[in-house]
This record gives sequence, C-alpha cells and structure tokens, in this order.
Amino acid sequence: MTQPILWNDFRPGASLGEITQPFDDSLASAWRGIFGSADAGTPAEGAGIAVAMMMRGYLGVVTPRPPGNVHARQRFTLDAVPRQGEPVRTVVNCLSKEIKRERRYVELGVRGTGDAGRSIYAGILTLIWAA
Repeated sequence: MTQPILWNDFRPGASLGEITQPFDDSLASAWRGIFGSADAGTPAEGAGIAVAMMMRGYLGVVTPRPPGNVHARQRFTLDAVPRQGEPVRTVVNCLSKEIKRERRYVELGVRGTGDAGRSIYAGILTLIWAA
C-alpha cells in the first residue's frame, strides 16, 4: 500500500503530476444522471463538467490522501468549454503551504488544457491538510 501524501511532502513550485481524461459520453451521461438533461449539450453543461474535471484531476493526481483533509476554498476560472470527445490534460502544482492557527494549509494550482494546448480552466484549491 502506498503511503498517503503528507503536508511535509508538498514543495511550493513543484509539479505534483498530471492526468488526461476525455470529455466523453460516459462523463456527460453521469453528469445528466445527477443534474438532468435540460442543459444537455449546452455551454452550461460543459462549464459544469469542466469543474468536475478539475476536481477529478486533483483527486486522480494527489493520491493517496490522509483522511480528515478539509477543502477550505476554491477559485475557478473557465477559459473555454471542453468539446465532446476532447481529451483534457490536468496538471496539478503546489503553489504554497503554510501553518496558520496551528493548521497545515496547502494551496494547489490546477490547470486544464484541451486540443493543441488550448486553455480550458484554471483553479486554485486551498486545503487544510490533516497530516
């Protein structure tokens, strides 16, 4: 079993890794199973799926995580809606880490790009790391 990523393992400025996931029919179907099909194929659906892809990218790269982490804040910028069938590459970087009020904070940058490197999204996740 792989050891969980600990707060001491984070290095500001370092890449944590990347993952590529397609915006395919199974992802769209799962989304519609939760939110319905009223927005099927619209930019609104694509924007929502982009947020889900960002979170899936983070969860797929930063693993295993210790239990008890808290997702404290999230900022998200949508540059473009992913296209059906387009592979989206998500890269996760450690932006910073600090101890505030005896809690271990880490800030991660998450960037998604599509075909030919076109920017799809950028996010900053602020987490209180449990261990």
